[in-house]
Amino acid sequence: MELSQSYTRVNRSGDEAESYYSRLSSVYDLLAVSEKKFIRLGLELLNPSEGERILEIGFGTGYAQLAIAKTVMGGVSIGLDLSAGMSQIAKTKAIQSGLSDRIWLVRSNTLPIPFKDRTFDGIFSSFTLELFDSPQIPEVLEECCRVLKPAGRLVVVCLSKDQPLPWMGRLYERLHTRYPRLLDCRPIPVKSLVKEVGFKIEKSRETRMWGLPVSILFAVC
Repeated sequence: MELSQSYTRVNRSGDEAESYYSRLSSVYDLLAVSEKKFIRLGLELLNPSEGERILEIGFGTGYAQLAIAKTVMGGVSIGLDLSAGMSQIAKTKAIQSGLSDRIWLVRSNTLPIPFKDRTFDGIFSSFTLELFDSPQIPEVLEECCRVLKPAGRLVVVCLSKDQPLPWMGRLYERLHTRYPRLLDCRPIPVKSLVKEVGFKIEKSRETRMWGLPVSILFAVC
C-alpha cells in the first residue's frame, strides 16, 4: 500500500535508543504527562480482567503496568522495554505499589518477541510502535499476532497518519525529519499497517494531543 510507505524513518540503533531513553528516565513522567489521558482510553478498550496474561510493549516508567496489574488478579502483566533506566523506575513503582507479584518486566530490544506462540490474552502498546524504524513495524505487528492467543486482542495508541495531517502534524513531521534523534515519535499510518499484517480492527477512536492526530484502536488477529 502506498500509504504505509509514506512515513518517515527512524535511523538509529537499539543501543542508541536505549541510551537516549535511559537518560530521559528520571524526568520522563513529567515530559509524558499529556500521554496518560490517551493511555487510559486505550486501557478502557483493552479491558484486562482477572486471570489474564497481558503483554505491554514499551512499558516506560510503568504507568500502564500498574493499571493493568490492578485488574488481572490471578494473572500477570508482562512488560517489554529496552531502557535500563525506565525499567528500574517501573520496577520500583511496582514494589512500592504492592503489585510486584503481578508484574514481570523484561528488558529486550530485539525481535522476535521473546515469548512462545499463543501466550497472551491481550497486548497493549502506547506511543511505542511509532518509535520503531519503518521496516521493523510490520515485524513487531506480526510478532504480536504470533504471541496472541486465538481471539486475543491488540490495543495500540499512537500518533497517527491515517488521514491527512493537520498543519501541526505537518510541522511536527518536518521537525522529526530534521531532528530524528530528538523527535523520534512520529505519526504513522497505524490502521493500514495493522490491517496489512492480518489484524482486523474492531474498534477505533481518533483524537488529538497538542494538535497531533492520535489513533486508539482495538484489533484481533
